[in-house]
Amino acid sequence: MDTRSRIGRACVTLAVIALTVVFVKPAFAADKEVIPSVSAPGYKPAAVNANAKMVGAESCASCHAETAEKFGKTFHGRKVLSHPKLGNSCEACHGAGSAHVDGGGDIALITNPKKLDAAAASELCLTCHKEKTLTMWKTGSHATNAVSCTSCHNVHETTDRKNLAKGGTETCYTCHKQQKADMRLSSHHPVPEGKMTCVSCHNPHGGIEGNLKWDSKQETCLKCHGDKAGPFAYEHPPVTDDCMNCHKPHGSSSERLLKQNMPNLCLSCHRQPHSATRGGGGQGLSLTVIQQRGRCYDCHNQIHGSDRKPGLKD
Repeated sequence: MDTRSRIGRACVTLAVIALTVVFVKPAFAADKEVIPSVSAPGYKPAAVNANAKMVGAESCASCHAETAEKFGKTFHGRKVLSHPKLGNSCEACHGAGSAHVDGGGDIALITNPKKLDAAAASELCLTCHKEKTLTMWKTGSHATNAVSCTSCHNVHETTDRKNLAKGGTETCYTCHKQQKADMRLSSHHPVPEGKMTCVSCHNPHGGIEGNLKWDSKQETCLKCHGDKAGPFAYEHPPVTDDCMNCHKPHGSSSERLLKQNMPNLCLSCHRQPHSATRGGGGQGLSLTVIQQRGRCYDCHNQIHGSDRKPGLKD
């Protein structure tokens, strides 16, 4: 092959490579760039139905009659006539529908929040929902674990204000199986009895530590258990450090939500709580006697802190 032919082949090869780079989009790029458009305020239109026009809820109902009937009874459906953000009804969330209608109902030409990835679906809801409880959404454990609004809420069918698919506690139990099991142990917070719910302590829409409503586990517990807060003249270090040093918040087979029964819990720190004789400041109780008597707080009844005695007694 002469030099001129080799140069010609090389030019053709380079041209093919250049065209491939220009016109062929890698799969991962498509996944990141194709974010369906919506007509909700503040949401920038993009790929799927960006150039479509509004057709009105009547057009949607002509094909989706059953869904439209259910939606009319929901919180969002009842607000369509009175709330400006929902003025476009179905198209407020699904985007302008003319391309979808003209395409004979092609689902690729309409925005379906349930088909979006978790971040995009949540971003859609957040264009309208800017309540204080949602300000921490992007830092919370649900958002960072790809849980979206549609994982818990059903806008089309539920009639209560929160649009929860299963009701508060049962919605949480759908994923949090261990906590559901703990709540059925003999000692538990009164969630199964209906006196509390998961959101009594947690903000499902975000939080710094375990989606807690307050800044720390300690502060969360003390919202109800204020008598344990102190400050005390004589403090119990594990208590001031973290309630979870001794307690399991969701449920325990030991009394009072303790991690272990008495005296084993105390003995995990206090290896030799009393000497066998009365010498050296001991109380004359052997370890065997302590184990037989059972509960350290029969004597040390101010276990969270005392203002009177360093032994945490009355």
